[in-house]
This record gives sequence, C-alpha cells and structure tokens, in this order.
Amino acid sequence: MDLIDLINSRSFLGSELLMWLWFKAECFDGVFDMQSGDRVELSFDDQLTLEAYMAETERNSFRGGAPAFSPEAKTALREGKRVQSAKLCVIKEGREWAFRVKAETLGLSGVKIPSLLSKEENEQFYERMYLLDELEEILDALYREFLEIRLSTAWQEVMLPAMQAWIKSDELMTPTSYPDADSLKAPLISAKAGAASKPAAEPAEAAPAE
Repeated sequence: MDLIDLINSRSFLGSELLMWLWFKAECFDGVFDMQSGDRVELSFDDQLTLEAYMAETERNSFRGGAPAFSPEAKTALREGKRVQSAKLCVIKEGREWAFRVKAETLGLSGVKIPSLLSKEENEQFYERMYLLDELEEILDALYREFLEIRLSTAWQEVMLPAMQAWIKSDELMTPTSYPDADSLKAPLISAKAGAASKPAAEPAEAAPAE
C-alpha cells in the first residue's frame, strides 16, 4: 500500500472524530475537561453537512441556528449519514475561536481567532501565531483523547453502543449517557487483531443506522 492509499484508508477517522465530539458535547453541555487539566467549551456552530458513505450525492447541509440539535440532523444520522464537515466554536479561558473543519482531511478553513490585545503590528503578528498555536494544541489534545479510545477495545465495547443509543434517542444527553472513565481504560487493539477483524480500506461503522 502506498502512502496515498494509506492516507485514504484512514480518512474515515475524521468523520468518526467529529461524531465523537458531537456526542460528547451533547453529553457534557459542550464542556470538555482535558487530560491536561484545562477546560474548554466546544460547540457545533451554524454549518453542518452529513453525507452517505460512498454516495456523495446523498447529502444534507444545514445552515443557521444550531443544526446539531435539529431533528433533521438526527434523522440524517439514523439514515446512516456521517459528518462530512462542520463549523465548530471553541472557547478557552474566555478566548473564542471559530472555524470550519472538513472530515476527510481534518483541514481547517475560515479560522476566526480571539480579539487581539496587542497594539503594535509586530506584536499582533506574534499574538496571532500564539493564538493559532493554542488552537492547534487544543485540537491535538482532543484528537489524542479520541484516538486513545478509538484504538482500544473500549471503542467497540462501550463507546459505539453509547453513540448508537444517542442516535436512536430523542432525549437530551446527560453526563451519565457518556461511558464512565473506568470503562474507557481498556487495552489497545492489537494490529494483528484489528487487521483480522476489519480490512484496512474498509471504514469502521461509527454509528450504523437501524
């Protein structure tokens, strides 16, 4: 497998990451306690696109309001559609970033950083760089937490069932809807077992529809 094939075979992880962020944000009202001890707020903003795997024409695009909480978005999930792109808002210690993220590449666009405090042009440049670095650190930490779950047996045993229950339910999620910390401390899936159970080129079913 060459590098391009390898990258393409893992592109489903971006969609699963966004699904997991969506689910966890609902459970904890958007509050994420990071492993570093930091606390950030994350919410899905006014742009959300879901599409069927292997059928890009089957797509639902939502704009305005809070589409992540709309019945239409939940219906699309139940039909088996996955998050293709979303606009996210992240707040840390009063500083707010907003950006769009594409699931396939996890590339960011339209990044809006917090208001600058510096007055001098040179200082503003460094402040912008600092704020972008800070956003990258937050997203890296979230992705690391997701991967620790995704690459462990906890993904199949507790996280997927919880996410499937979320998709089926019309009730608002609460912290008790999210798997507890002890259940997520599971051993990693061995590469041999993973290869035997699922071809590398076949995307994992994050939350299959009924």
